[in-house]
Amino acid sequence: MRAIPITSKNVFGFLSFIIMAIGFTFLFYHFGIAIKDRPAEEEVEVKYIQKGLYMYPRYKILVTNSENPSTVTKKQFDTIQIGDTISGYMKNEESFVTDKDVQFEKSLGIPILLFLYLAVFALAGGLFKSTTFFKNKMPGKEILLKIIKGATFALFYLFVITGLVLIGIVATNLFHKLNSWNKTEVEAMVLNANDEKHLIPYRAIRYNTYELLLTYQDKEREYHITNRAVSSATYDKYEPGDAITISYRNNNVYDTFIETESADEKIPVFLSIQTFLMVVYIAIVIAIIRGWRKKKRTQ
Repeated sequence: MRAIPITSKNVFGFLSFIIMAIGFTFLFYHFGIAIKDRPAEEEVEVKYIQKGLYMYPRYKILVTNSENPSTVTKKQFDTIQIGDTISGYMKNEESFVTDKDVQFEKSLGIPILLFLYLAVFALAGGLFKSTTFFKNKMPGKEILLKIIKGATFALFYLFVITGLVLIGIVATNLFHKLNSWNKTEVEAMVLNANDEKHLIPYRAIRYNTYELLLTYQDKEREYHITNRAVSSATYDKYEPGDAITISYRNNNVYDTFIETESADEKIPVFLSIQTFLMVVYIAIVIAIIRGWRKKKRTQ
């Protein structure tokens, strides 16, 4: 990493990362410790599949004394029945969480912690390189430079790996979407429709997500309920009680896909905030790689 000028703006940014790292560490530690002290058993009232536009299916349940859905494994989803009890924890007075929820939050928290602490170390190194003490042949300068360089590379690799994992999930979902030979087409009924407005505060970016709650019957004549993310055009096309054509994978009846035919339903899928972020991610990675290659050629 290059030397970072010691300005009020850069120092404020560095301190902000330190505060975020400490705050997130406290939240992560508190969640992992406190949640285990609040065991609970609740009765399952509803179970359904949550399927996003780009992601794999997730297995959800609603239990008594909880306003928010909880996540279970596919094996649990297959075996649990309405009225059964399930063990978990009360995150707060209105949120019941399962072991699957706890594992998911930890799997998200660890990369975020790594990113924050690596960023703090890399920024600290960049600011320190601008000091007079560092420039005046500080003892152990070469070793410190190697440590800073290692932290910067680790930060970049974490960024790349995280993005590649997400892109891999999206690509896998797209592969299943396009493979019609491994799917069964059925007619589903719309039970409910829901749209939510979202805001990214820093950039004041507003976007909507659209979902249709569907019920369908597989070839074994068993009924399933899925909460499907759809494009805005598909959302506007259907009302509760309408029939809609969907398909599911033959080796996973819970992995569903909306069978769209018109371009006005397909195009919005590729113009969402998620695809925009993926394009930005790829552009950032390419720009960083090109910058490093150009620097190497110059050296």
